[in-house]
Amino acid sequence: MSENENYINKAIQELANPEFEVTKQYLQVMELELEDGIPKVARVNLDHADNSVAVYFFVKDERFFIAVTLSRGGAPSVQWVWIESGHRVYLTATSETLTYDELSRQIPFEPLSGWSVGDVKPNGKASYDFTRVSYEPIKNEAYGLEEKLHELLKVIESESESIRKLGEKAESCVAVCKHQYISANAGVHMDVELLNSLSAMGLALDIDTYIVGNEIE
Repeated sequence: MSENENYINKAIQELANPEFEVTKQYLQVMELELEDGIPKVARVNLDHADNSVAVYFFVKDERFFIAVTLSRGGAPSVQWVWIESGHRVYLTATSETLTYDELSRQIPFEPLSGWSVGDVKPNGKASYDFTRVSYEPIKNEAYGLEEKLHELLKVIESESESIRKLGEKAESCVAVCKHQYISANAGVHMDVELLNSLSAMGLALDIDTYIVGNEIE
């Protein structure tokens, strides 16, 4: 059995036969997504905090996650069960004059996504009146906000001069899309290092929060 499987199996035991009251409360108001009849794992974080491991599970029809924290070691024990918001974090730039090809040449990363001014929207009823180009290095949404921000900045700081120049040609920022469980902690923390990094590259921070799910009883 691999190290990950050891933690996953122990976490699934808690979900199947809860010992924590909070686990029971969550499972009363939400349903786990299953794969081959067992809870589907979104992520295993072997370096969660304080020598612990976190296993994240998909919730059916939702974009937040049930997370099980376990002690680190050969015979792990469950320490706590909680909800992690789903996060998308990406570098994005917009322009009303530059095309997608022109703007994407200003961003030295791959893969990029977006559209060009004048492109028809997916609904086929209107066209975009601005160009957007985005870079999202981690598509997995089972990350904490600060954790995901640091991972993005670690990448784009390697091209910090290009990012500063990007701000001279287009509106640029780090965008966050947060799917927060209705009964979860709404707090947001950003350390000084993160804020200084954003400022040094001339990047704004834009956060959109969606409150979702059913409250625990």
